Amino acid sequence: MARLNIVPFYPELMTRFGTSYTGAGTLFSAFFLGYSASLIPAGSAADYAYPRRQFAIGFMLMGVTTAVVALTSSYPVALAARVLAGASVAMTFTASLKLVAVRFTRDVRGKAVGVMDTATGFGTLMALSVIPVLSQWFSYQYLLLSVPLLCAGALAILPSAGIDRPSPGEPSGRPRTPLRTLLDRNLAIITVSALLGLFTANGALGWLPTHLTEVLKYTKVQGGYIMGVVLAGQMSGVYPAGILSDRIGRRLPLVYVGTAILLVSFLGLMVIGRGVLLYVLAFVLGTGMSVAVTPLTVLAIENVGPDRAGVISSITVAAAQAGSGLAGVIFGWVLDRTGSFTAIWLTAAAISAGRLLLATQIREHHALHGGQTAAIESRREA
Repeated sequence: MARLNIVPFYPELMTRFGTSYTGAGTLFSAFFLGYSASLIPAGSAADYAYPRRQFAIGFMLMGVTTAVVALTSSYPVALAARVLAGASVAMTFTASLKLVAVRFTRDVRGKAVGVMDTATGFGTLMALSVIPVLSQWFSYQYLLLSVPLLCAGALAILPSAGIDRPSPGEPSGRPRTPLRTLLDRNLAIITVSALLGLFTANGALGWLPTHLTEVLKYTKVQGGYIMGVVLAGQMSGVYPAGILSDRIGRRLPLVYVGTAILLVSFLGLMVIGRGVLLYVLAFVLGTGMSVAVTPLTVLAIENVGPDRAGVISSITVAAAQAGSGLAGVIFGWVLDRTGSFTAIWLTAAAISAGRLLLATQIREHHALHGGQTAAIESRREA
């Protein structure tokens, strides 16, 4: 929610700060600058530190920085706060991925990540659909302040979560695999593919609301309903996709399917106008987002094992979020230069096609199931 809550209010922010589409897109991208720069340090800390402490610091920083963005009249201050908000989410996200890696074996890890991504989807739904609908009754600044309230609630229940209790097979005090031995061509291809995936997916999330209101002339509330359909597609797809990847023992087929769906969806946005068909396309777009990127993060973890899951997953996610950050600036620049959203969707479609070809170069081993997987991972840790 902290990532995308400014997106529906680009026009209001442009008025408040006296900036252009590029300036609004830069506020969007500033989050991902902080996120990307903090992911690897946060992931490394998650391999060694207590998760509850990392969660607590992350939630406190997230609440404060979001309140600053909601209330300040200074564009540079808002920009700095968005960078720090990205750092706060990096702390909580890498701690979550570390917990998934050490507490779930490969044959159920996709399902666990599916639950995690469904929760993320609810936050995105709040940011892009519920908040725009509520904006017809409440000031957008008050709505942005809902994030600090949610952070306070998370901090209140954190002590009872028990996330610092050790789990069976969790590494504790043993020497960890040297990071340099884990960096290879396969990880590089996974990383670049993740970058391109989130560049296109977050480009859609970041600019579709403005496309709906400025080009198709929907009201902000109507645009919020359509974004709700996108996010409903995303949330309804991610958990079944996780279960399916567990059952077939592979992650890459889902990456292929999700990328192809995004490619078709971007082409559709170039030609489809107002009407029922747009709602159908919105749901399809969300479904593609649900399976296009996350399996790559899980695959990166499984290539190295749980002992370095924090830092390795953060490398992949850092690249992906760099793509997200570029989406705000680059697509904003394209829009300022061309004045056409068609140029944005055509660019996103071309990048998706290139990503699909790149993903075919990733190596993936078929997973064993059940006790075999758990035994292998346990021996790897030992």
